[in-house]
Amino acid sequence: MKNLPLSQAIKLINVILEEDVTNKFNEQAENAGEHGDPSFVVTNSRGESVEVFVDWNKEEDVLSYSINEDFKSE
Repeated sequence: MKNLPLSQAIKLINVILEEDVTNKFNEQAENAGEHGDPSFVVTNSRGESVEVFVDWNKEEDVLSYSINEDFKSE
């Protein structure tokens, strides 16, 4: 899934990982932003993960998120 707004990205990741990982998502997104990383990984309590890419539309000053479901690991 590509170019999702924050709320949709979080909802989809919660479904994929079958757990509410909103706080973990926000922590990882903040950490990635502070370090200028283009992606970060969100992991649930069972060790399953998805990779999230952040894209910044400079013209509109909007962040969007893409989810790499193929990264999902167990």
